Amino acid sequence: MVDKGHVFEKLVHLAVSKGIIVRFAPLKVSYARIKGNRIALNQNLGTIEDFNYNLAHELAHYFLHYDKGDIIESNKNKEYEEQADRAAKMLLEALLTE
Repeated sequence: MVDKGHVFEKLVHLAVSKGIIVRFAPLKVSYARIKGNRIALNQNLGTIEDFNYNLAHELAHYFLHYDKGDIIESNKNKEYEEQADRAAKMLLEALLTE
């Protein structure tokens, strides 16, 4: 199934419904970032699937790790990244099979 932006639209709608601001930015060292209630997606990502995955990944961090403080500097960073990866894949699979 080829996504023509419908999944991205649903992910943005989910973000906005939770008060999260999603923006495109010229990020130099990452595909996406979350800080507080703001998600920045690298404006130079290649495909809609890249945008979908990275937005789902950052939303997973928001829902799973909102109370963990600075997860980048945490000694559990690798674990948090793995959790966000799994949650993002699950979310995308659910949205793609609707």
